[in-house]
Amino acid sequence: MRVPYSWIKEFIDIDIPVEEVVDRLNTTGIEAVCEKFGKYIEGIVTVKILSVSKHPERDKLFVCKATDGHKTYQVVTGADNVKEGNIVILAKEGSVINGIKLVKRNFGSVVSEGMFLSLEELGISEKSEGVLILPDEIKPGEDPNRILGLGEDSIIEIEITPNRGDALSVRGLAREIGAIFGIKRKETFPVISIAEEIIPEIFVNSEKCSRYRGIIIKEVEIKPSPFQIQLKLIKSGMNPINNVVDITNYILLQEGQPLHAFDLDKIEGAVYVRNAREGEKIVTLDGEEKTLKETDLVIADDKKVIALAGVIGGENTKVDDNTRNILLEAAVFDNISVRKTAKRLAISTDSSYRFERGIDIQNLPNAQDKAVELIIKTAGGKAVGEKDIYPDPYEPQKIKLREKTVKRILGISIPKEECSDLLNRLEIPTELNDEGTVSFIPSFRAFDLKREIDLVEEVGRLKGLDSLQETYPRISVESFRKSEEFLFELRTRDFFKDNGLNEVVTYTFVGEDIFHILEIPVPVIKIENYLLKSQSLMRTNLAVSLIDTFQENLRHQIKDLSIFEISSAFFENHEEIRAGLLLCGKYIKGFSFSRNDQKFSTTESWNFLKVKGLINSYFTSIGLFNVKFTASKVPYLNPYESADIYINDQYVGYLGKIHPEKADKLEIPKETYLAELKLRYVPRDIKDSHLKEGYLFTLYKNAETPVFRELPRYPSVKRDLAFEVAENLQIDKLINVLKRSSDLIDKVELFDIYYISEDRKSVAVSVEFRAEDRSLSDEEVNKEVELILQKMQEEIKDLKLRQ
Repeated sequence: MRVPYSWIKEFIDIDIPVEEVVDRLNTTGIEAVCEKFGKYIEGIVTVKILSVSKHPERDKLFVCKATDGHKTYQVVTGADNVKEGNIVILAKEGSVINGIKLVKRNFGSVVSEGMFLSLEELGISEKSEGVLILPDEIKPGEDPNRILGLGEDSIIEIEITPNRGDALSVRGLAREIGAIFGIKRKETFPVISIAEEIIPEIFVNSEKCSRYRGIIIKEVEIKPSPFQIQLKLIKSGMNPINNVVDITNYILLQEGQPLHAFDLDKIEGAVYVRNAREGEKIVTLDGEEKTLKETDLVIADDKKVIALAGVIGGENTKVDDNTRNILLEAAVFDNISVRKTAKRLAISTDSSYRFERGIDIQNLPNAQDKAVELIIKTAGGKAVGEKDIYPDPYEPQKIKLREKTVKRILGISIPKEECSDLLNRLEIPTELNDEGTVSFIPSFRAFDLKREIDLVEEVGRLKGLDSLQETYPRISVESFRKSEEFLFELRTRDFFKDNGLNEVVTYTFVGEDIFHILEIPVPVIKIENYLLKSQSLMRTNLAVSLIDTFQENLRHQIKDLSIFEISSAFFENHEEIRAGLLLCGKYIKGFSFSRNDQKFSTTESWNFLKVKGLINSYFTSIGLFNVKFTASKVPYLNPYESADIYINDQYVGYLGKIHPEKADKLEIPKETYLAELKLRYVPRDIKDSHLKEGYLFTLYKNAETPVFRELPRYPSVKRDLAFEVAENLQIDKLINVLKRSSDLIDKVELFDIYYISEDRKSVAVSVEFRAEDRSLSDEEVNKEVELILQKMQEEIKDLKLRQ
């Protein structure tokens, strides 16, 4: 917010240099800077336009005659708001405007001897329409630098934290400065008369509006506002529009109370404060059509929406040159509702900015009455009706502040009398009691001051944080214990880093397109106010983000990539912490050697077995052993080189090579491997357990402690067995059935798969037999093999033992 220092001085008697004021504001918690209003411009003068005529050769230009009281100038301009008799600012030949020195210039056959200036060309506004028209009482030949205060008046620009909406006004900033320097703020109260006439019915049908006050003003005349009001608006960064609209903006800046003026004759029937109906539309004052949701709070009449409450008015009831009667609205709307609507519709206004940070509900009538007084004074008319809907009047909260609390937090003793004085200077009514003080929180600080610690902060910042003595905090000698979840994730992270993978951190929000390419469901959790369509959804897996990272690396010609990420995936009722891997190309960039018959290479590239080995090694490192790999059903993986991962029959993740068709669509190499592991469950409901089946942390936490087993005392007997089975039988099923068939089997290793025909295959395994209490004879093992074959054939009907 920009505030002229001269405007501040209307509220407090202060002659302290603005630089010192800004410095003290910064040390007390309000970020502030100061600058001069514009720059002094040589060679400019006020002139009166004597005549305006069309350019004889150029349709969009006008030829004007203007005088400064001593000399008549001919000026060619494109501004269509100049009229005979207007007082404007002329930049004469030789003056420098926006870094360009003006000279006489021919526009066709007409010579222009200068340039009429707009606010933008004066360097005091980023955008303006037409030249600046000065009041008629200003005489030709005067210095515009003096009239506008160019290079003289100081502007204070502040940035506040979200809890300090009370400082977003001239009144509030003057209160803050007065408290800092011990200067009492001046207050003025309007004197208005409101006739008791029947006005349109006003209904508040939403709890999101805590106060609504409407006043009818009839027979107003829309025209430019007084120059002093225009000048204050200009210095504050606003462009003047007309007297009624300018006064609502003026009061917004001065009092911090947003107001809105409706053209009363455009309102049909009663006025309602209600929630929008799903799909309702409104064309706002900026000319944009907006589609509304039920969560949006609106002002409406019997037939249409006429404003977005607290955000922006509607085009259908705006004040224009034909307006004669107005409804002046002052209200307090729910700050959360205003922010959600403003963010969703991408509308940011001075009103919404203030509503989001809290409005002084008790100052509402005072601010609105000041606006009524100014409108009647500048636009004529009379106030003929008022309605104030205020169902739950504000009751000040009492907060006690103890001297011992001040000392404990700030480290110094501040007498309760001084605490009371500091708080009263902030216009927080405070009384003394036995332990310290008791404060009655005024409405303008109701959003900020809620606890004793908040008052300690007020006392500390006004006392001066730089005046506090250095004290060292007490630190417990008890060692801090990191959570098991943190240590588990750290262990996982260290494993993959130690195995040569690089950790990446990606956005948790993604776009919809990649889900269609991968043929997986689109996430249901959507971001309402996304900035980019490619960041509009909360992801349900990490693969989509890792693929996006790989694509970015490929754009930089990086084709060998070994990366992992430990982060969140989002679902309707919970979140999951997952570990995602993407591996492609070489993981050891070695060299090749060739000399006669000696040939070798130190280069190693990723393949399915190496990825599987990495995952298996990770499970071993965290003490999980009963791991099964089954054919994967993940649609974006190659069905012949992929696997779903089960531990203790619980699904915990997948690994595999990208499907070649998906690789082509994503424009990534076909030799790209993906893996994803479900580390732990994060409930949304605090009462829900975080130890759920199907997560590695749960398995890790519940794993049995390893028990030492003695080395075998007796030797093993090996047999190589070749089984003929159906082509579609899964190998892991065959091996699991084999292991269950005998207590003497100690180890099974697969060493050969041979296809006999299209529907039959041979699976050869090496089996070690061992007994704990004796050495096995060949006869015992042969009999055991026969029994094994019988048991296996009961589960796998067409199984045969090949001889």
